[in-house]
Amino acid sequence: MKLIKEKKWAIVFSLLAMLLWGSAIPLIKTTYIHANILPDDPGGKIYIAGIRFFMGGLLTFIYFFLFNKEEVKRENVNFKFIVIIGLLQTCLQYGFYYIGLSNTLGSLTAVIQSSNAFITVLFSVLLISDEKFTKKKVIALLVGSIGLLITNLNSQGSFHFKFTGEGFVLIAQTVNALSSVLIRKYGRNLNGFLLTGSQFALGALPLIIIGALTKTSTVNYDFVLLLMLSYGAFISATAFTTWTFVLQNHSASEFGIYKLFIPVFGTILSILVLGEALTINIVLGLIFVLAGAIILNKK
Repeated sequence: MKLIKEKKWAIVFSLLAMLLWGSAIPLIKTTYIHANILPDDPGGKIYIAGIRFFMGGLLTFIYFFLFNKEEVKRENVNFKFIVIIGLLQTCLQYGFYYIGLSNTLGSLTAVIQSSNAFITVLFSVLLISDEKFTKKKVIALLVGSIGLLITNLNSQGSFHFKFTGEGFVLIAQTVNALSSVLIRKYGRNLNGFLLTGSQFALGALPLIIIGALTKTSTVNYDFVLLLMLSYGAFISATAFTTWTFVLQNHSASEFGIYKLFIPVFGTILSILVLGEALTINIVLGLIFVLAGAIILNKK
């Protein structure tokens, strides 16, 4: 992955990863419907998440054997860090995300996900010594936050916020932002394929076990579900591996801004695939968060 060391190619690969992540939003919602996961069954939702990410871990290991060019020495593998990232970035993040997404609109989820870029900036400043708060970052955070507030206003102008919906999605983004900064700080010397594959497989196991023990839905196992989970695994393996390589070679606060393209892709795909309405609040929210992205990335 030498190309990712060049900034222009890192941007291209980052946008590809964001497109894949954006497509996950309608995929997850349609998977729930096809798999017969009941709306009030959080166990069934995290069970599906666990299967997807375990498959994603296996696919990432296949990527490792096919494409890895660097020598991996056992003493260079930080097993403790991999376990921590697995519990944070896979188990905790997607446990909250899969439940939260089911309790709100896909297009609204896409915009809330844009908070990830701004939270990443905050964690970067707190945890990485050479990352500092600047006037530009403060303005970008304020503009982006206004966008998120606008998105959550209902038609009467009052603030709409469901903790197990939008709240869980926001918690998931906070955990993801923390994980991104930790990878930048402690995981930059780890093999990207091994880090991604291992944290997927390890983080997925608790989701599968807890989900299997608590689910109340009768899962509809068939070939279509296998295809859906396989595409979900492809999204996970490809996007996360790409993003891990980007974070290992570039500033988390600078490249974290490209995660703001997830709401753009996610909103468009949610409208096209799920038939959701494009409201003025979502449009204005997107405009504000993208404005925040431009401010943050301006030289």
